[in-house]
Amino acid sequence: MIRRLQLLQRRLCEMANDLGNLTDPEIVAVSEEADRLIIQLQRLRKEEAENRKMANMYDVAVLSASQSTEEISKQSGAFLVKHS
Repeated sequence: MIRRLQLLQRRLCEMANDLGNLTDPEIVAVSEEADRLIIQLQRLRKEEAENRKMANMYDVAVLSASQSTEEISKQSGAFLVKHS
């Protein structure tokens, strides 16, 4: 997708130089295609970030279930105070 977007950007520059009119229907069509690709890439990156976040939360939950509070606090550098 990134490669396709780069090709469209290059094509837009060439068309703008050749046609000299940024409102030409051909330029607008290529620009709209580039816009659609940009949106797809942004959605994919957002999904990847959300997936990483969920995986990290899962890892913390698994760690918490398998280790004592003291072990977790030592690993994370946390300072815990127990109330009696």
